[in-house]
Amino acid sequence: MSGTAAAINFKTFKELNITRRGHLLIIQFNRPEVQNALRRRTIYELLRALDIANSLSEISVIVLTGNEVAFTSGNDLSDLLALQRQNGDKALDVHFRASNFVLKALVKKILLNRKVLIALVQGNCVGLGVVIAALCDIIYVTESAQFWTPFSQLGLCVEGGASWMLPQILGRGKAAELLLFGERLDAQAALQHRMVASLVTNVPEFYSRLEQHAKLPSASLMATKRLLLQPWRQQLLDALAEECSQLEKLRVGPTYRTQIMAFARRKKISKL
Repeated sequence: MSGTAAAINFKTFKELNITRRGHLLIIQFNRPEVQNALRRRTIYELLRALDIANSLSEISVIVLTGNEVAFTSGNDLSDLLALQRQNGDKALDVHFRASNFVLKALVKKILLNRKVLIALVQGNCVGLGVVIAALCDIIYVTESAQFWTPFSQLGLCVEGGASWMLPQILGRGKAAELLLFGERLDAQAALQHRMVASLVTNVPEFYSRLEQHAKLPSASLMATKRLLLQPWRQQLLDALAEECSQLEKLRVGPTYRTQIMAFARRKKISKL
């Protein structure tokens, strides 16, 4: 291990578990009490972890994952309830105004990362989690994986470049069904529609195989990744910009505030 890698203390991350296996770095969402829901701190930690991984010459492959229950259940709506309760609607307005900035930062950080990015999805993968997984170079799933994009149910529209990305991956019809109506996609359907590379039946063996892949020449891996991304990177960024414009309009309207707070309350009640 180089001096640079040795100096990094991954224990400073509170909402991610980060482990290194040779040339492989595993970034695990670590909020199991809320199915790994993403709040601002989680996203900021992910941005920092990706920066670190990008800077380490010893790392060739990065895995983003959760646990057996959930990859991530998407944005943490319980945080919105707490914010409104403690600080009122004005605090929510500030939070929502910053949302597009945070979303763009996350999408660009993943999209422009030089290392090979793998998503291992187990259990629920919801909303922004679907976006994060789809931005990775390869998605692997276990049989329990479930993809869900309830944007319409939240009074929102598609986000994260997914309006362009998912039709490219799934085909226009299936992508529209997921994004418009919030239909769920299980592991077998995701495999059938070529969203995922394969089903993982033995997770330890999966990581051992990735460790071997990570030993491949990093310059070759990164060059091929650049070539694969080049034809569609700008189109995804253009879609992201248009989505953010639509999201900004929806967030200031009456429907979004009502829908998202009602949805958050239902999720909270379901846990009691």
